[in-house]
Amino acid sequence: MATGPCGLACDACGLYNRGKCASCGPGNSIEARAKINFQEQLGFRCPVLACAITRNIDYCSRDCSEFPCSRYERGPYPLSLGFLQMYRRRSGPQH
Repeated sequence: MATGPCGLACDACGLYNRGKCASCGPGNSIEARAKINFQEQLGFRCPVLACAITRNIDYCSRDCSEFPCSRYERGPYPLSLGFLQMYRRRSGPQH
């Protein structure tokens, strides 16, 4: 199942399924680099995808010790503030 670093499952996205959007792929993937290059051509750069590529991580919530970070809180991204707060509570004092 195609999933971006942010955790969004591309297979559940209508744009992806209609061929209107390509998967970001994990942050370490060829797909991620292609997606960020395409975004830059459009004058946009997803800060979550860019960060995952820069930090050389596949998935933010699994691989990044700083998740959830301000990139998610500033949004708009697929994870709500309520989810991020719950994640912090359940993760313990390290976040």
